[in-house]
Amino acid sequence: MSKFYFDSPAHGGGGGDGEDDDDDNDPSTLPFPAPLSRSAFSNLEAPFNPTEFLASLGNRHQTLEDLRGELRARSRDLERELVELVNRDYADFVGLGGSLLGGDGRVVDLRMGLLGFRREVAAIMGAVEGVRRDVEAQVRRRRSVRSERTLARNLLTLSYRLDELSTLLLIHPTTTTAATSTTLIPIPDFDQEGPSTGHSSTPSIPRLSRILLGYLFVTRNLLPRLPQQHPFVKIQIPRIEVVRRTLLLDLDSALREARSGKDSEKVLVLLGFYADLGAEAEGVRALKEGGKMGK
Repeated sequence: MSKFYFDSPAHGGGGGDGEDDDDDNDPSTLPFPAPLSRSAFSNLEAPFNPTEFLASLGNRHQTLEDLRGELRARSRDLERELVELVNRDYADFVGLGGSLLGGDGRVVDLRMGLLGFRREVAAIMGAVEGVRRDVEAQVRRRRSVRSERTLARNLLTLSYRLDELSTLLLIHPTTTTAATSTTLIPIPDFDQEGPSTGHSSTPSIPRLSRILLGYLFVTRNLLPRLPQQHPFVKIQIPRIEVVRRTLLLDLDSALREARSGKDSEKVLVLLGFYADLGAEAEGVRALKEGGKMGK
């Protein structure tokens, strides 16, 4: 329906004004409204609201009967277009249904392929997990071997150090073992100044210092790293006590000799040795006994 306007009649005298008023009240003299826009019914963002649609037609010069008729005509047009669309694309719809026939077999083949792939992946993951467990077991075994090797090295070092201290202190073992089967012989003291006319029964300060350092290494550094309940360590504990007692005896002898010789510097050094051993009381006792003997 095209939009157009009627031409207004010519204006005359006084009677003409009345005729103009009659024409303004005649609906047939109004222009035809424009056709309804399709966009008002095709807004996909918001649902169609009849109230809002009618409110938007406030400036439209059209009766409700004409509007109802136009809406019905628009509905018939849409139905006709839908039928034409379905009839035109019906062959495509039928072809689409036919193309879906036989798809079950393809789905089954795809499912079987996926199941096979899943089994292969599971087998690979199982193999990787087995390798991981083997590697962890080997790592634990390596750590255990390394720990045992360190323990064996420390035990051998303990035995060697005690043998060395026993040799320096002229301690003869009561039992013969594989590590101490060699007969221990006195080691001459080469730390004394001047020519030696005979072997002195009292060790020199350097010799006592060497023995003291060896004993402190065994008791403060080596022994704490060893398990105290180890059978070999339990066997060596009495030897360590013998070394300590013998070292205290040698310190007593050296202190009495320094006291009798009135060598105050040597006395102070020997008292420091007692302090390193934690035997200050024994040092004081030996010092007092040496003073009484000097008197």
